[in-house]
Order: sequence, then C-alpha cells, then structure tokens
Amino acid sequence: MEPSVPTHIFKQYDIRGVVSESLTRTRMELIGLAFGSECQEISVTEVCVACDARHSSPELKDALIQGLRRTGCDVTDFGTIPTPALYFAVHHSSGGTGLMVTASHNPPQYNGVKMVLQHAAIFGDAIQQLHQRINQGKLVERAPGQLIQKSVVEDYLAAIRTNVSMNRPIRVVLDCANGVAGAIAPGVLRDIGCEVIELYCDVDGSFPNHPADPTRPENLADLIAAVANNGADVGLALDGDGDRLVVVSPNGEIIWPDRLMILFVEDILATHPGRTVVFDVKCMRALTEVVTQVGGIPVLWKTGHSLIRAKLIDCDGVFGGEMSGHLYFRDRWPGFDDGIYASARLCELLSRSHRSVDEIFSALPSSISTPEIRIPCNSPHEIVARFIQQATFTEAELVQIDGLRATFEDGFGLIRASNTAPDLVLRFDADSTAALARIQTMFDAILHPILEDAAEEVSSNG
Repeated sequence: MEPSVPTHIFKQYDIRGVVSESLTRTRMELIGLAFGSECQEISVTEVCVACDARHSSPELKDALIQGLRRTGCDVTDFGTIPTPALYFAVHHSSGGTGLMVTASHNPPQYNGVKMVLQHAAIFGDAIQQLHQRINQGKLVERAPGQLIQKSVVEDYLAAIRTNVSMNRPIRVVLDCANGVAGAIAPGVLRDIGCEVIELYCDVDGSFPNHPADPTRPENLADLIAAVANNGADVGLALDGDGDRLVVVSPNGEIIWPDRLMILFVEDILATHPGRTVVFDVKCMRALTEVVTQVGGIPVLWKTGHSLIRAKLIDCDGVFGGEMSGHLYFRDRWPGFDDGIYASARLCELLSRSHRSVDEIFSALPSSISTPEIRIPCNSPHEIVARFIQQATFTEAELVQIDGLRATFEDGFGLIRASNTAPDLVLRFDADSTAALARIQTMFDAILHPILEDAAEEVSSNG
C-alpha cells in the first residue's frame, strides 16, 4: 500500500482530487483507515457511507468502506444518493457520522469525500489531521467491522412530503445537470404538488449536457430557455450532488442565492423573531439590512459550506446560506445544506403568496454586482495578506474574517483566497454602475502592483 496521500487533496472543506492521479483506490482506502481511526479514538463505531453518480464513485466508495471496516467500524452503505439524503441518514443515525463520496460540481474526472463526525461537518485542521495520521502511520487495525446495506430514500422523501405543504400547484423546470439528484428530485417536487418539466434529470456521471455547477451563468442558459418555452413559474438548478440550488425567474432572470436568501429570511423570521441568520462574506449588503429590518440577527461569516454549517449551529441560528447556493434550514429541517429541500421550500413559499412569481422576485432588493471573479495565482493567501497590509479604505467598514471586505455607503468590495483552488476571489456589489466602477478601481489600484511584484518574484526565483 502507498505510504502517503498527497497534501493538496486535503482541502479546507473536504477531500478532492483527480481520479487515478492524486486520488486512487488505494489512497481512498487509506482515507477510510484514517477516518475510522479517528472515530475509534472517540468511541464512534458506526459510519454511514454513500456516493454520487460519477463513474468512479462506486469503486472509490468500496475502497473507503474497506478502510473503515479495517479499523473495526461498522458501516452502513446507503448506495448512490444525493449528498443531502446521506446527511439525512447521518442525522437520524446513532453516531451522527458519515462520509459522502462526491466531487460536487467539479468535472467528471474529479472525486472526493465530504465528512460529518458526530453531527458536525469537519473542516480545516480536522481534515489536515487525517492527512497527518496517514503519513505518520497512526492507523488503527482491528477485527473487521460489519457492513450493512440500507436505503434511506423513502424516509427522506416522506420527511419532505410531511414537512412541506403547498396551497396551489407550481409549474417548475428542474435542471439536475445529469447529477445524482435527478433520480429523486423530480419525484419530490411532484409529491408536494408541483408540475415538473425535467431538464437533464437522467443520471449520467459524465455530465454530458453542461457542467454540474449552477453558479456559472453559462450553465443556466438551457434552463432559462426551458422556463420561457414552457411558461413555467420558476426554474430550479441543482449541482452534481444535490446540495446547492440556484433559481431562475419566469422572465429569465437569475435569482442568485443571496437574493433568494432574502425571500427565505422574510418568511422564516416572521415566525422565528429574534433568531440568528448566518451568511458568507460574498453576499449582498441588502441581506444584512433585511435580516435586521425583520427582527433577526445577521452574522457575516467565512465562505465554505462546512464553515457556514458549523457557525449556524454555534450561533443556534434558524437559517443560513452562502453565495454558492448552499442553504441551511433549522426551523423545520435539521440544518444541513440541501438543494432538494430548499427547492421544495421555495415552491411552498411561492404557492402561498397572493402575488405572481414575477412580482415576488421583482420585489426583492437588487443591486449591481459582479459575478465571482477568480484570478489564478501561486500564493493567494500571501497576496491577500499583502493587500490587507496596504489597503487604506478610510471611508469603509473593514471586515477581515475571510480576506478583506470593505463596505462603503454605496457598495462593497471583497478579496479573499479560495480554499479549494490556487485563486484569488473577488466580488463587488453597489447601488450604481458608477459606484461599482469606483470600488473596483480602488481595489485594482492596490492589487495590480502586488500581482506584478509577485510575478517578478516568481520569475527571479525560477
């Protein structure tokens, strides 16, 4: 067996690599050994496991299970299901622990693992600790644990059916991007009373029609067209493993997740006044304002699905989300990110309003904003540190919980280092095009010389 696993596949929020290169069957078994060893040290002996529909997932899942069982852990294999269905199974399990083999929205050659330990998504140092266990050989070997094969799909579907109640039918176009959610999401929405027009809901782990990332506008083009052609009330786009949602309005407008969160916030806080709402630094300023206006407590936090989920629990928040489309309900649902449940909740909300869907969406606060801007570079964290050191935005409120977010009276600018790729991530949001241009120019005036200096350093050291 290979003595180590490469460092770079151990990300901030999960494990992710290229199949047959950085992520092999042997290495996946080592990851199972490391996770199982961690479990045994804290007396967790039962682990739930599932996988998405990528072609590599079943084999990698089997290797992961083999590693877990070698540590003495008993494993329940839930087969090929969306990530939120695995989270649902974990929530109702005795140990609250599970592993999902998935690479989410990444291209088909990628795969990886999302992890929950004792009902908490693990991230950061906890993931690095697994890597250290492997390289240091701190692996437990015991009599093999049991393997049980079980289905959770019917229980998951029944839980959504009993949780969501619609007042009138909603005509939906659902784009599952050929991801694993296509096997159950259309049925979920039909069960609660939606008329569903399916778009790319046949499951195919090669994602033949478009990448399974709904945060990219180009991946929503077919959905926008299908909503118009079918006279639908709403378009719903899920990612490759079903834990993220992006919405399209009847007139073809993309309702980005931070605006969608405003709709949920107004609805949820009406019956849960004074509760906390957690969202990431990429979200629009209006979200903070609305949470406050309707009597909630807004908490701006670091980007990352595991980080938002952990903060939401820490704050005992009632709802949370991030710009990438992960949405967390803790009013009537257990609080894990679930694009399928979020779709059902949105349809319920739309069905209960006396206004048309277009009226509902057009009433949401709007601003002029950029999409997520990514700049590849060798040392993004170092670049961000230099930027923070040199930034002198005297008229802005500065927040440094995740890079630097400078909020002015008429907009904000954000720079942070991606935790999943060697990229800088920037986003700008403002009341007018002039304000947006001004803030972008201010950021560029600082960033451009830093990037030039960094490039010269790399060249001189090369």
